[in-house]
Amino acid sequence: MQYIFERLRFHFVEYAVRQVGQDGNAAIALMDSLQQELNQSLTEEETLHLKERVQLFCSETDKLLRSRIPHDFSSSDRAIELWGYQQIEFLNPNIYIHLEQPTESDFNSQFALPEGEVWAWNVVYTFTGPYYGIQTDAKGKAATRSIDLGSLDFVLQSAKVLKTFPNCELLGDLTSDNIDLFTLEADECTKISQSIQKNQEAVTVALSELIQGDDRHSYAAILVNAWQTPLQAAQHKGIAQFKYGKHFHSVDSSTK
Repeated sequence: MQYIFERLRFHFVEYAVRQVGQDGNAAIALMDSLQQELNQSLTEEETLHLKERVQLFCSETDKLLRSRIPHDFSSSDRAIELWGYQQIEFLNPNIYIHLEQPTESDFNSQFALPEGEVWAWNVVYTFTGPYYGIQTDAKGKAATRSIDLGSLDFVLQSAKVLKTFPNCELLGDLTSDNIDLFTLEADECTKISQSIQKNQEAVTVALSELIQGDDRHSYAAILVNAWQTPLQAAQHKGIAQFKYGKHFHSVDSSTK
């Protein structure tokens, strides 16, 4: 029963946010309530600014509702995942986000959904707004690619190594404060991926210095391929994005 109540809370907040975000009357009611609380009227400029803030709050709340951050893990223990989305399009209000867990029939149909619906894992939030990628590629396989790159500290160390290679300098901008939802455009993914491929052996040797235990070179080669998977997916008119995830198994944890 507790689970039902938790889901009810989620859907209640989701419905309220969606109503405020899409229903102009709901947004006006919020602003009228604020004016009554302040006991003053707002200028036209203040009203326009307030409307923008309402939309911003709706967007941020919607993002938090679908947050994948596991709150029972400290920041240093979270895994960092890199997701690659193909053929990104703007998520307009007419697109329905399918939040239910996939069933056996969904697996059998290769996760095909009716027109106008997208799986929640194919939705991506950026500073310029929410977007979504295609469900399946030309071969009928899942188009979105995601990889566990390791712990936060390990990924930051890996990025520090990778930024020393040509066209990978952007990875040097990653920090513990901005890595969650840090986004790479398709052209940036292409440049980084091609550089890693061109310098694959040198990259592998450099990353192997971060790995402890035996057979460091082999584990480093696995790590190089892990980076390439989402980067190559994003080259198809998409984007790649770093996200916090739950730490299950990765190169750095398997060698300590």
